Order: sequence, then structure tokens, then C-alpha cells
Amino acid sequence: MIGRHEVEVPAARGTRVAFSPPAPLPVWQLALGWGLLVPMLYIAANGTFVPQAGDIDTAATGQTPGSNAFHKISVALVCLICTVLVARRFSSVFALSRRMNLVIAFPALAILSCVWSAEPLQSVVSGGTLLIFTAFVVYVADRFSFQRQFELIILVGAIALPVSIALALLVPSVGTSEAGWRGIFSHKQNCAAVSTLWLITALHWRCSGIYQKLFRATYIAMCGVLIVMAQSRTGWALALVALLLWGAIWLLQRMPATQALAVFLLGLAGAAGVAYGIHLSAPNILAAVGKDSTLSQRTIIWTAAWQAALQHPILGYGFAAFWRGLYGPSQSVVLIAGWGLQQAQDGFLDVWLGIGAVGVALVALMTGKAIRNAARSFFSDGNQAYVRWCIIVIVCTLLYNIGESTIGLFNMTWFLFLLASIGLSQVAAVTNP
Repeated sequence: MIGRHEVEVPAARGTRVAFSPPAPLPVWQLALGWGLLVPMLYIAANGTFVPQAGDIDTAATGQTPGSNAFHKISVALVCLICTVLVARRFSSVFALSRRMNLVIAFPALAILSCVWSAEPLQSVVSGGTLLIFTAFVVYVADRFSFQRQFELIILVGAIALPVSIALALLVPSVGTSEAGWRGIFSHKQNCAAVSTLWLITALHWRCSGIYQKLFRATYIAMCGVLIVMAQSRTGWALALVALLLWGAIWLLQRMPATQALAVFLLGLAGAAGVAYGIHLSAPNILAAVGKDSTLSQRTIIWTAAWQAALQHPILGYGFAAFWRGLYGPSQSVVLIAGWGLQQAQDGFLDVWLGIGAVGVALVALMTGKAIRNAARSFFSDGNQAYVRWCIIVIVCTLLYNIGESTIGLFNMTWFLFLLASIGLSQVAAVTNP
């Protein structure tokens, strides 16, 4: 993080005194911070500049076969902005990318999949878009201190949250669906998930002064409104998990290491017991929250998608090449589902369909490395809040992808997952040089 560094300067009569330079300006006082709003809001809105009526299940990697000209131009524009930003700090971004080789390996494999892809051109275009997106995340991690990263996320939410509420209230055909609010986020589940991660960011943001504190309280309230009004049972569960993790990790970080480890293992055993109890009581719980035994057709889709994945288990069908409606490999799954499905309703399964078990292994290795870095930096002096935020973001993103697909796509949850993974690596490198 950018801190206060003491610098010696000449003073009168040959003496030398120390002074601390002023703290860096907040992101919202930087021209660059406002310039980053275009790609960041585009990412938050799941790959669109203009919110549309109807749910959108794909992100800006252009997986939809019939992407219109405006969509293609908007993706190209955002990619151009990201490329220019990365190019301005190419040497340092490249150096950080080399240290985060697993993060870069994922889009590299996506591009390479054009060799065996069912849609080679689509895999190249979508893989290239994902590579630029990933480089942009590395740029943000390299360019901004941890506190400034929070400020950037807060700045994006400060625009997206009130706009989403206004759309839901004033333009319900765009901001809502029959099932709940979606705002600018394209889908109610995405609305609740992103609002949850922004809520956690606000709780970890170190603000100062009465106005910033009032702003944070308003910001948290807007996140809460969207989480509740999205009417997403997945989003409600995710928000509950995030808040429980926030409290639990905060307590663990204030214990001695040996005591924290014992409590963690005890808590892990308790969580496993709760999970088993939920499994046994699943029918009653699902009925209580208004869900059927198929989880809104998810179990049917998972079974059909898994059968398709087993036909190309190692390398998949090529990145962004499987979901082509009734005119590609997804035909059998779409016919079984009975509607225009564009994802497997499971991020890990979608990765398997796209780039096979190799791609799933990459996600597992990224997660494993993040866990190791979190353990190494868990009690890091001065960075505990950031480490806590990173752990919550990574856990929530992985849990969210059990019932939705965001892994490897141009969206806010995957952006924050990558940013948190890189951040944990940076803290661990400082804590354990």
C-alpha cells in the first residue's frame, strides 16, 4: 500500500529534519479514477452500455451467436481503453503478470483452444477479450494501493447503485423482472451478488470524516436494498455467508495464531455439520424459500451439460464455443431445458465445457494458491482488513458459481476474484519476502 514515508531534506544551518509527504489523493479526485469508470461500469453491467429489458445471461466475451453490431463495437471500445491503460504501464504490468502466471494462463488457454474448438474464430475473439480483461485487472492491482482499489470499487458503485434503484422504480421494464429487481446488472442473481461484494467492500473501506461516514452508510443501505429487492434466494444466502465470514475472520485475526487455528478447525467441523444438516433437510428448506427440488431446472441442466462435457472431458469444446443455441454442441442441452439456455447454471461446469478438465484444474490451482497466500498473510500487520476482504470475495465468488456462471467472463464478480487473488499474492510477498 502507499503509506507515509519519511524523507530527509536539508534545513537551516545544516541540520536535517524529517517530514511526511501528504497522503495520495483519493481516487475520486484523480482524472484517472473517473477515466476508469467507462470500463468498470461496463464490467459491472455485465457487458453493456445501455440496460435492456429482459435478462441477459452472457457477458461481454460475445458468446451469444447473434451479437448485434452495437454490442461488438462496445466490446471493442472497452477493450481499446483497457489496452491503452495497460500499455502505459506495460513493463510493471508485465512483471506482475509473470508473477501471477496462473491468472494469465487461463485466458492463454482460452485462446489456444481455437486449435480444437467447435468455433475457432469465436474462441480466438472471446479468449483475446478475456486476456485484455485479465491484463486490465493486473493493471488496477499494479496501479493502485489496496485502499485506492477500495475507493475505485466504491466510486463505481456510487454510480451503479442509485442508477439501478432508479431504473427499478422509474423504468421497471428495464430495471426489474417478474422475479425481482435487476437494475443495470442484467439479471437479479447478478444484481444481488455484485451488491453483496460491494457491501463487503464498503465495510472494509477505511473512510474518514463525517461526510465519508455518512456516504458509506448510504452506500451500504443501497446495497442492502438491492440485495433484498432482487428477490434472489442465491443472493440472500450469499449475503448471509459474506457477513458471517466478515465477523468470523475479524475475530480470528485478533486471536493468537495457535488459538485461531484451533477455533478455525472447530468452526470448519461445525460448518461441515451444518452443511450435512442442510443436505438432509433440503426438501423442506427449498419449499420454505419457494424453490422446487430441481432448483429451477438447475439439476436437469447440470445432468445434461455433464453428459455433454464427458464427450470432450480433457480440453472441452473450445472457449465460448459450446453454447450456440440449437445450431451447435449445446443443442441437446437446450432441447432438454426447453428454453434458450446460454450457460450451464454452474461456472465450473461451463469452464469444463469450454476448456475441459485442464481449465477446471487451472481454477483449482488459482484457488489453492490464493488459500496459501491467505494463510501466509492472515495476520499481516496493516493489511488484515484487505486480506479479510480478499478471502470473502474469493469464497463468495466460488460459492456463487455453484448455481451461476461467471468464471472467465467479462463481469464484476470475476474481476473482483482476480483482483483479490493478485492482492493476496502481493501481501504474502511483502509479509514473507
